[in-house]
Amino acid sequence: MANSFTSGQQWSAGLQAQGLRCAALVLGVCLSHGVRADMLALDDDQLAEVQGAGIGFVVDNAMVDGSKATTTITGLTDPSGKSVSIAVRNLYLGATGSNKGATLAPVTIGRLAYPFKLNLYKGSVLTTQLSDGRTVSTLPSDADVLELAFPPLISGSAGQPCISGYAGAGSGCSSRASEKLDLGARFDFTLPSGTTTRTDVLNLNFQELAMDGSYLRFWGSSARSQLVGELRLNLYAKTLDIMSCAAGTTNCSSAAEMAARSVYLTNAYASVALGYGKSQPLLFSVASDGNFNLELPALTSANAADFYANAPRTSLVIDNLNFGGTRPSYGVAPADGSGVNLGRSELSGLSFNYLKVTSHSL
Repeated sequence: MANSFTSGQQWSAGLQAQGLRCAALVLGVCLSHGVRADMLALDDDQLAEVQGAGIGFVVDNAMVDGSKATTTITGLTDPSGKSVSIAVRNLYLGATGSNKGATLAPVTIGRLAYPFKLNLYKGSVLTTQLSDGRTVSTLPSDADVLELAFPPLISGSAGQPCISGYAGAGSGCSSRASEKLDLGARFDFTLPSGTTTRTDVLNLNFQELAMDGSYLRFWGSSARSQLVGELRLNLYAKTLDIMSCAAGTTNCSSAAEMAARSVYLTNAYASVALGYGKSQPLLFSVASDGNFNLELPALTSANAADFYANAPRTSLVIDNLNFGGTRPSYGVAPADGSGVNLGRSELSGLSFNYLKVTSHSL
């Protein structure tokens, strides 16, 4: 929970679902050393004013340093029954400017004005912001929806640059520069190769990452007798560095060798939208063999007009995409003639008439 309250400041949280109003609490949190804060009860008049359903929270002074830790995922097999393992190394999360996790510092994500939220609301209350700035209702009005929401997208003068120095991503984020983060990890895939094994490596390093406007929503559909939902995943990154070798190993020690095995994105952002609750919710199910299914049901002529007018779309924009090449500094594309520069790439306004994803045993 956040501890960035001013001395003596109080806030209240109430829970209300399906016509039942729960008792609310007032929590006083003080920053001044030695000051005591007490839990206070609300009277009936104050309780009557509580209309919210859920909690808001801030991730305060967070930092993850996994430079000396390894998590190994085992129990996987290939089609021949041979073992496959995935080792997760060098996992880190911290403030921007970490130099791929080498100089980590804590970061506070979200703030009291724009926190993370865990909500329980009627579908008629929750909305989403489209890429054109419109705010629309996407959910069945009578659904009881559980939502995990990141700090929101906002409009107007209160907005912050979604990617610093790049107007193309817009200024609709609530996260300030100090609330963005560096995030990365290395994945080692140990795979059978003939009579021996081989290890394939994938390094991912995000710099100045924000996920404003992302959310995951669940509710039960009585008509379908199953769990359904909506997913909105927004990613804004100043840079994304993808490298297919382990730094310091053979053929991956010099700057030129590492650059030759890297894909480098600058000013990249994605908005992935799966599910439109009114007519095309995301369906979750598990088969009898333990594999899961995600499905977006086919549209019908009766709901197509509303879907195309109001459903969130999926977009992917990369301001600069490079393969190989050395870079003069952080956030800067490789110099001309260094590596292969594919320039700007964009996929915008994608919607799914039908989609089904099924997991399979290896």
